[in-house]
Amino acid sequence: MRFLWECPWKRLQELRALTPNVPFQMLLRGANAVGYTNYPDNAVFKFCEVAKENGMDIFRVFDSLNYIPNMLLGMEAAGAAGGVVEAAISYTGDVSDPMRQKYSLNYYLELADELVKAGTHILAIKDMAGLLKPEASRLLIGALRDRFPEVPIHVHTHDTAGAGVAAMLACAEAGADIVDVAVDSMAGMTSQPSMGAIIACVKGTKLDTGV
Repeated sequence: MRFLWECPWKRLQELRALTPNVPFQMLLRGANAVGYTNYPDNAVFKFCEVAKENGMDIFRVFDSLNYIPNMLLGMEAAGAAGGVVEAAISYTGDVSDPMRQKYSLNYYLELADELVKAGTHILAIKDMAGLLKPEASRLLIGALRDRFPEVPIHVHTHDTAGAGVAAMLACAEAGADIVDVAVDSMAGMTSQPSMGAIIACVKGTKLDTGV
């Protein structure tokens, strides 16, 4: 509406009509909804309600600083609308480096504890800067899988540093249920890792996608 001068609900309705059996997912910045400012709570709740009515399924709720109260509002709004709530932890630092203690493995586990306790349906790791390395992926996802054996784990990264394919393969091996990828022609760099590369790498293994 702001940039394209079009009705966002109409576009969502048209996409849903064309793809009736594929779940749609969106980002929700907690109390910021999909804008860049703080909105009244009732506006966030109403936005989620209308988004769900028009075809949205999964609401990935995050806060760039992992501020839990902000996320809880978004989770509540998405849940009240009948959506699937995917609480996302924003990743930074390097959990495989013991010298970097501020964003330690325990920091992420404690955040996950709060989000699972709050009732998230899916637990996500949102690696906004493409910092996840294979060893850190194994440590983080392995620890989350051990602690929450029944909660689906979804990992999102960007291939900015070029390690995205290796990191997502490590996440999958460590127990992630979903990793985000991009079609090959639009993959890499600030996009997601290559779908074709990941599919080829797991072919013939226990993680074979069948694609």
